[in-house]
Amino acid sequence: MEVKGFLESPMTTPCSLISSLFVATFSMMAFEANAAIIITNNSGVFNAIVDSMNGQTLAEDFQGYSGWYASGLTGGTGDSAWTAEAPNGLYAQGGVLSTNSPNVALTLTFASGNVFAIGGDFFNTDVDFGRAGGFVRISAGGVSYIYSSSSDSAFAGFVSTSDAIHSITFLPFGPNSANTYASSSAVMLGVVPSPAVLALGALAGMITRRRRH
Repeated sequence: MEVKGFLESPMTTPCSLISSLFVATFSMMAFEANAAIIITNNSGVFNAIVDSMNGQTLAEDFQGYSGWYASGLTGGTGDSAWTAEAPNGLYAQGGVLSTNSPNVALTLTFASGNVFAIGGDFFNTDVDFGRAGGFVRISAGGVSYIYSSSSDSAFAGFVSTSDAIHSITFLPFGPNSANTYASSSAVMLGVVPSPAVLALGALAGMITRRRRH
């Protein structure tokens, strides 16, 4: 069953965030170790994990885009290069990238192969780009996360401890999604050296083994 704020994979209930980012980071590593994906709704924790992997965080705020675009819109350079796709095209306004049609998915794809972390503000908007309620379903790295769109800061972050993450998809979810549009005002990419990723994966597995015994 899909529940607000819960993962759609057979895992235990996530631990609550702890005031210390260091402790929270490694608590979440232990929780997500089996899936090789760490999911957090806290941008500070997201940045702390990327830093612990000797990674670099690159940002896209969509400020340079306005009006309608055909699906396949591209942006960024190098490791931050992205392609945005949605049925019937995309629309951007005031630093928000959105779908041009309601109740369809927006997918951002990253081709560099060096992106191991993707996070950002993902939410629903109405036809006038006002923030709308309901839920957002976000998928990356083979797992999905569902949360409320009504928060002023609807952040979700995915970090892989094994393979690169090549895309993220988000869309309105639930009974009130028919007239809402998948939107984002900011995306953060964690570009991480492969040896650091492998070391993080080994550490996460070691923590999990300690918990099981």
